[in-house]
Amino acid sequence: MPAEPPPAHQRLSNAGTLPRFVLLIVLFVGTAAVITASLIKARTDPNGVRVGCGLAAGGDPGLSDLDVSLRTVDQQSAFEDCVDRFVPALAWWWDPAALLLLVVCAAVLYWALPMWKGRRGRVLPVEQVDGDAELMATLAELVAVAGLRRPPRFVIAPAVPTAGAVVFGRLRRYTVCLDGGLVAQRHREPEGFRAVLLHELAHLHNRDVDITYATVSLWRILLGVVVPLDLAYIAAVSLPATAGSYMATREQSRVAHHVAMLVVTVVLVYLARADILRTRELHADLTARRWGADVRLWEAAAGPEVTERAASPRFATRRLVAAGASLWHTHPSWEQRLRSLADPGAVFTPRALPFFLTGATAAIAATRMPALLSLLGVTGNWENWAVAVVVAVLVTTTTGLLLWPAVTHAALTTGPAPSGLPGGCWLGVGLIVGELAVGRTGSVWDLLPEQPAFLVLPVLAGLAAVWWTAEYAQVSAAGTTGTRRRWPLLVGLGVSCFVLALWWRWWEAEGTTLAGGLLSFSGDLVDAHEQSLTDGHGYEGPLLALAPGLPVLLALSKRPELLWTTGALWVLPFLAWLPRAAGPTRPRPVLSAAGIGALCAAVAAVAATAALRVWSPVIAGREQTHLLAYTTWLVVVVIGVMWLAAGATAALADRCPLIQALVVAGATGLAGLVTTAALVSVDGCVRPLTILASSCRPDPLGGWSLLTLLAPTTLGLGGFLTVAVAALGTLAGRTLRRLRARAAVARRAGDDSPAPVHPSRLAPRRALVVVPCLLMTALTTAVTVADLRSPASTPTASAALAPALSAQATSPAVRAAQVHAWRALGGDERADEVLTSLLDLLRRLDQLTADGSDRVLTDWAFIDTEVRPRCVDLAERVAGARRYFRHPDPQGQAAWNALLTRAERAGGDCDLTIGRRNRAGYLTAIRQLLSLGQDVPGMGKAIFR
Repeated sequence: MPAEPPPAHQRLSNAGTLPRFVLLIVLFVGTAAVITASLIKARTDPNGVRVGCGLAAGGDPGLSDLDVSLRTVDQQSAFEDCVDRFVPALAWWWDPAALLLLVVCAAVLYWALPMWKGRRGRVLPVEQVDGDAELMATLAELVAVAGLRRPPRFVIAPAVPTAGAVVFGRLRRYTVCLDGGLVAQRHREPEGFRAVLLHELAHLHNRDVDITYATVSLWRILLGVVVPLDLAYIAAVSLPATAGSYMATREQSRVAHHVAMLVVTVVLVYLARADILRTRELHADLTARRWGADVRLWEAAAGPEVTERAASPRFATRRLVAAGASLWHTHPSWEQRLRSLADPGAVFTPRALPFFLTGATAAIAATRMPALLSLLGVTGNWENWAVAVVVAVLVTTTTGLLLWPAVTHAALTTGPAPSGLPGGCWLGVGLIVGELAVGRTGSVWDLLPEQPAFLVLPVLAGLAAVWWTAEYAQVSAAGTTGTRRRWPLLVGLGVSCFVLALWWRWWEAEGTTLAGGLLSFSGDLVDAHEQSLTDGHGYEGPLLALAPGLPVLLALSKRPELLWTTGALWVLPFLAWLPRAAGPTRPRPVLSAAGIGALCAAVAAVAATAALRVWSPVIAGREQTHLLAYTTWLVVVVIGVMWLAAGATAALADRCPLIQALVVAGATGLAGLVTTAALVSVDGCVRPLTILASSCRPDPLGGWSLLTLLAPTTLGLGGFLTVAVAALGTLAGRTLRRLRARAAVARRAGDDSPAPVHPSRLAPRRALVVVPCLLMTALTTAVTVADLRSPASTPTASAALAPALSAQATSPAVRAAQVHAWRALGGDERADEVLTSLLDLLRRLDQLTADGSDRVLTDWAFIDTEVRPRCVDLAERVAGARRYFRHPDPQGQAAWNALLTRAERAGGDCDLTIGRRNRAGYLTAIRQLLSLGQDVPGMGKAIFR
């Protein structure tokens, strides 16, 4: 008779290993796609013409990869034309066919592995050795206990003396192989025999076999076929091709980084796979124990380990070494297995390693997915969204199924709920390690990116997703029972996935570029904005010390996604805490803290407005400067009050500190911005609080515009950074409680139990919850609508700052290579076309005036036939040259631009004046052409040197 089904949270915990396996498969296939695509591209471009196109664009590989990327993006059309013209294009099916071949090889291996393990020379069917069918009856009974719909095939490995068993096979065709030693002792130790078989049948019940063997097949193809081909190509082609050139050092560094990344990927994948298999072993033990397996088997196996540990004089050192070695094992130690059986909660306790490995694997997989998606025809913005959504779904599902069962188990056993703070930090550290291993955020010369401070953002993203998920699980577990727990799980994971997907989309599109040093190119842009805003006066006065950073901050944080992210993190749990007549009333302290924070923000906004009027009065002609100072300090004041309130709330909270801090910060920031908008709306009506207006003219639209302008920065970016403030506040609060010897004091019974609310107080308390949530939703929607209505060409951070690329030091060897590439890949051809057209026009003019005739100056019909076509041709040649790269050398670019500008003006004026029969203009154009002809030799020296 089948045993009772396991608890829901145990099923969830076991299912949590599935998305981790899927993430590994995505990484395997993506890595294979990247390597095969690079090998195919190298085969079609053996001379590295694509690299030459980057050099022709002015990119310097010796400075950073970001420099090359920005310069090629800034001249994208010319770069694509260069690649299309000089790099041979293979048929579209080459990349998909290569990847499909690898997948077919993996499928063949998946099919062949069970056949090899179950070959006749190694195993025998149980029927051949079980004459009286006693063993078959026992196995049939165990299959019935396990509740398997399709019984597996049982075989015996007679040459194996150990008392174990193993299960293998492929989809719907599984085999359980019994060791000869196990069969021999089945009569002597029937309970041990039963326990071993129930454990193996538990693997089939938990569906461990298929996904494990699929992962093993892909992993072996990747290590046995793809990586060796990649390394062989590097050793045989890539390094010898650049030997002795200026690219040799960079290529060696690139290869070293590439090999190091492969090593790191292999290590991380092996650790992740081993951890997943250990987890599945523990769950198989729990399942077998629930089916009636005798725990004495585990006690007997764990006995020698415990005895050896107790007898060892160096127990601490040996335990540390054993813990490190156990990370590489695919099976947990017998002591760990016995401990999990004695306390099933140990299986559900979140550990650091799965979070770290999930983050690192996800970061690497995200960089490999674009190559895979390109094979499916998904490119551009859709590619970024696809990567963000897939990775966010897998990471959120993995971390959620690591945390939710632990919270549910704690709620059922009245034990302490796990905190998501350590797990979130480890996920963030894993994201950083994966990002550094890939090396997207900097050049191959450095381990850290140009702006390493931006690496804090992955930590905050991982911390926000994991910590929030754990606390929302606690909120939901306190208010739901039975099957109703499923909906909070889906809602919580959905919100966490939504937040992580939006963040990942921003990180892929802009965050990596910012970390790579994009802001180092923005100095000229900020200075130009300052001079434009202040009419050339510049920022003056101590109150404007922060002003230069405001435009960049507003530009980088003007994203509706930030508002949706932070809003979802505090609005949803706040609504879950909505006061009811009977139910959890946890928002009472949160409401008090939010109310105090909102009041402080409103008072601070009013005080700042009054103080700025005194310290920085409006000066005629400098109104923009005063408005900038006012806006800057209002943002600083409101965010400061938000963080102060959030930090204090997190420090004092004994439960769900992150959610409470986010709720308080959201309400506080919202109150501060609304107060600011109200002051702007009635500017001039209250004299001590006047900002700019000289008379009372209410302007609600002006207040609303300022509110929507500052909301993404204040409530979005400021709210996101509140996660870090909450973490610091939580750690400070725990430290203070420990110092005051209150950390060990248990909470009073009933602290978290539902308490009825008097009906007369329900409506006001509900309003205090609903009104901020509705206001946040309305504000976020308004900002999103305004963003959608804005021009579609709104630049991203990279596109907006690309024109500010400053001239950086480039070595003479690289500069010479850039000029050579520029000339060889089309520069000489374009220059020759322009000069040939110009010289042809000048030569024809000389011929027509050589006999002393003035027809070329007076006869319009003659001019239309002989001169005008050549002027049009010159203008067309210049237009074609404009579509090519800018000259990589500054002096060469000055001469090249002067040549094209003067030729374009002269040719265009010549055509225009002939069409209008403007004799004076026509003669001027001819003089411009003659002057240009005299200056061409000097320009040519600068262009072609």
